[in-house]
Amino acid sequence: MTDKLPIYDSIDHAIRLVEEERRRIARDLHDGPAQALTNLSMRLNLIQRLLISRPELANREIDKVNHGILQAVNEIRRLIYDLRPMAVDEVGVISATRELCQRFAREWNCRIQVESDDAAYLRLSPAKQVIVYRMVTEMLHNVHKHAGASQIQVKFVYANDTWRISVSDNGIGFRPADVPSGCYGLIGLRERAELLGGTLSVDSADSRGTTVTVNIPQA
Repeated sequence: MTDKLPIYDSIDHAIRLVEEERRRIARDLHDGPAQALTNLSMRLNLIQRLLISRPELANREIDKVNHGILQAVNEIRRLIYDLRPMAVDEVGVISATRELCQRFAREWNCRIQVESDDAAYLRLSPAKQVIVYRMVTEMLHNVHKHAGASQIQVKFVYANDTWRISVSDNGIGFRPADVPSGCYGLIGLRERAELLGGTLSVDSADSRGTTVTVNIPQA
């Protein structure tokens, strides 16, 4: 007699998404503020030794430590914001996405264009808007990490009682069939789409850029 296969439902998907988000935050904390603070601690030990023997060098190191502290604080603030993007609650997912894309464009030195009907987001509940915002954020991070793109386009389209959200880039592209399971964050994105009763598709090829599209029904 064989064991029964496990049954997965929407609750399992939601739990998996929460755990995946926790792992991402833990990874970001480890790679960002935690390493920065470790480095700052080492610099403080160096400053202690330099204060008597080489005070001028100690002062320069103090300036570097101060700059490092400000960077760590900004990174922690970003992580706190990612935990609950208040801008989505205040101005809606489209305006919040525009603000996010402006920040990423400055940080990544690339062009990011957002096209949408600004009133269309009112058709989505606040909770769904937060999920959509997180999906767009994940897709943009994937482009930044993997695509080597100089231009990114985000589109919000509402037609026939269906939301269509797409992120396109002019990067190196890839063959979706050749990507190992779990790469590019596609599993988490697809599960988020399914949680909203929608679907996710990927159109890409080598040297042709990539478009990731999410379709979410209004119901």
